Amino acid sequence: MKNSYSLRYPHPVLLSSKLKRKKIVEIVINDNKFTLFRNKVNKPQAVPSACPHRGANLAKGKLNKNFELICPYHAWKINHKGIASSPSAPKRVCKIHNLKTWEKYGVIWVANEDTTEKFPDFMEDNFSLVGKFSQKFEAPINVVIDNFSEIEHAFKVHRFIGSDKKDLHTVNFSVSIEEEETKGISSGKYRKQPFIFRKLFGIEKGDYYHNDWSFKFKPLNASYKNYWTNKTGNKVRSNQYIITTFFTPITSNKVDIFVFVQMSIKNKLLRKIKSILSFFTVMVTKYEIWEDAKIARFAPEKPEENTSWKLTSFDKQIFHNRKKAERIYFGIQEKNTIAEEV
Repeated sequence: MKNSYSLRYPHPVLLSSKLKRKKIVEIVINDNKFTLFRNKVNKPQAVPSACPHRGANLAKGKLNKNFELICPYHAWKINHKGIASSPSAPKRVCKIHNLKTWEKYGVIWVANEDTTEKFPDFMEDNFSLVGKFSQKFEAPINVVIDNFSEIEHAFKVHRFIGSDKKDLHTVNFSVSIEEEETKGISSGKYRKQPFIFRKLFGIEKGDYYHNDWSFKFKPLNASYKNYWTNKTGNKVRSNQYIITTFFTPITSNKVDIFVFVQMSIKNKLLRKIKSILSFFTVMVTKYEIWEDAKIARFAPEKPEENTSWKLTSFDKQIFHNRKKAERIYFGIQEKNTIAEEV
């Protein structure tokens, strides 16, 4: 398989609700095509889409009564163990690459069959998962990583994140770089919001918005902890949110983002409307991720040609995240991809 190095890590590929019984779905990861279906015990199963016989597309096949995958060309059969056999030559059998699968948090995940990597742990104590969704990005993976590695675009692109333009001088931002992770910490006066929005989310006028995040590479994912305090920071407001995004490269210019929304509410009155808050929180998150996807189309067409970029203090993670993605996720030897900030 091409670019199979990264498949040693679990990747989210499809919302569980989209893989119905007897349905066959083709998925793509780093230009590798796989056929996804549910086997006889209703567990997701994923195999390379090219039939081992003569390469016919298994995604165009069908499932028999035993939920075995049948090739549309010569009717080769693939069982739940990944054993392929010929109906015309029953002794002709072979073992194909049966991906390892998980079904967790309402999403189907896959990795190489022999992976030793752990499933990514991103759920936080005292937070509850209130929603998940996926969003397509029509952009190279480097561009998508860049977008989720900096906050400078927030005042221009987003509606519910960060500060207004006039309050950018209040923003504080710092970065820490670790061996397999980068972290960003930001705070600033929160942008103006309608009264009802502030009351629903437990925010006071003049509050400061905090966004603390980490970017990891086994697989590519980032978690953003969003919360509000008073100006001095000694009073933390009721509601806190963790938005975790996983990045699954599809082709050289397409990426699927899988987003998981966690919420924590301290205020007893606001807890009574948790279902309402959950709905609005997921809707707000969908809107903001959609805005990211929309603006990513305006990124450079050739993201590697960037040695002349004039980076600011808000871009501190970009250089490090690109290099770590290449080294850890793609397994590429270290090389210069972008000029460091001077």
